[in-house]
Amino acid sequence: MKKILPLFLFISFYTVHAQIYTYSDSVVQARLNRIDNILNILHEFRIQIYAQPEWMRADTAGINSFAAGNFPTHANNRFVVRRGRFKLSWQHETVNKNGDSIKVGEFAFQFDATEKGFNLVKDFYGRIIDPWTGWFSVQGGIFLRPFGYECPAPPATHESPEFSRVTQTITPNEDELGEAVIIESPRNFKPLYVRFDATMVNGEGIGLTQSGATGPQTGTYQSAKDFIGRLILGKTINVDRAKFGINASGSYYYGKVMQTTNNVYEVRNVAGTTEFVNVTKGTSDTAQKFLAYYKRQYFDAYLQFNFDYKVNEKFSVTTMIRDEYVTGQQPGTSGSSQVPLGAGNAAPASDLYIRQFMGDMFYVTQSFHNKVGKTTIHNDLTFKLDIYDPNTQVSGKSILATSSFNSTDVKFTTLSFGYTFCPTPYFKLMLWYDHVMNESTGLTGTIYTSNYTKNDVFTIRTQFMIDTWWFDRKKTINDNVISRTY
Repeated sequence: MKKILPLFLFISFYTVHAQIYTYSDSVVQARLNRIDNILNILHEFRIQIYAQPEWMRADTAGINSFAAGNFPTHANNRFVVRRGRFKLSWQHETVNKNGDSIKVGEFAFQFDATEKGFNLVKDFYGRIIDPWTGWFSVQGGIFLRPFGYECPAPPATHESPEFSRVTQTITPNEDELGEAVIIESPRNFKPLYVRFDATMVNGEGIGLTQSGATGPQTGTYQSAKDFIGRLILGKTINVDRAKFGINASGSYYYGKVMQTTNNVYEVRNVAGTTEFVNVTKGTSDTAQKFLAYYKRQYFDAYLQFNFDYKVNEKFSVTTMIRDEYVTGQQPGTSGSSQVPLGAGNAAPASDLYIRQFMGDMFYVTQSFHNKVGKTTIHNDLTFKLDIYDPNTQVSGKSILATSSFNSTDVKFTTLSFGYTFCPTPYFKLMLWYDHVMNESTGLTGTIYTSNYTKNDVFTIRTQFMIDTWWFDRKKTINDNVISRTY
């Protein structure tokens, strides 16, 4: 009996312990399943944060500049945080009947913060994509204008510190509020990349004042809405160690700007002299106010070539050539080529000046990629030609104050070049120089009487960035799209 009792106790303890162990195992498995579900959900979210602190040196104190805005009156150099972005995005994919993984939904929220504070929301939109083909989608909210190349290009991966003058003028702040219908080829469509955007927007932009700075403009003061259409085609071809790619795009912008004052001016030839002429019925006639609209119309085309060549397993080179041309009609004011903006929903109190314009942005970038361990070090050399003529109907000595022209009507050409060093995805160093030239004019007594080159700007930018998708890379771009990721 004494021998049987310990044996019975041992068997009872083992049985109970085994039951507890089995039960704990199932509990652990259930918890692991829940954690796995949570991780699958978190897997669809992406966080991107970057800051662009930079030091800038101008030739002259207080110059007007398109390089991060005008300089302080008595300063020729400054530190600024050009951009500080935080973006939270979500992307959901599903497997269709053919076994292909296609994106069926996305959402994004992004805001900007600099030394001036929290400026404005940059992105706040949702997009739903049909789950059967993956081709058709609807997008709504605040998003980048789908116009041309520069306007919707990510600033974190752009070849130069700033977008061109024409981009900053006709599409300031890049963001708009509206709805879009998008036709885009999914990743499993191999022949080429195709995307067509048809978008309706307010037209006044988000968070802007007349000067282009952030401010109270968050709505619309007119009934007319603007249309943006864009078609993109892309194709890449792999040949042995080389890869050749081409992207092309055509964009069209059509909008209207309301007449909110008594006067509207257009360029006319009067007795052999080119000048601004009041085309309204008269300064005392207010019948046209808030009834007449004037056309805002842009045409844009760009073509980009990429040539990638793999020298060996650790070294490769990329040559990129891109040209973008834009032209059209821009209603502005006497002192600005930007579309006049009100405060909030209030109409602007500015006479309209209608100008025909053109802009050209030409880039050549030579990149060198050297793999060191698991990290690829990138070195870029970039040349940029930026041409902006805000008023193509007048030039040179015909730009006279007596004809109601001023510095707003002067053509600028900017020759730029720079070097970018990116040793890790977390950091990028950019050295950039802008050489700014304006045409000679008849504006006597001003700097515009001859080619004035004393408003050059040198920029040293450091960029610090994190992206949660670095740790779990997703193939989000079609193989036939030329994309820059560093």
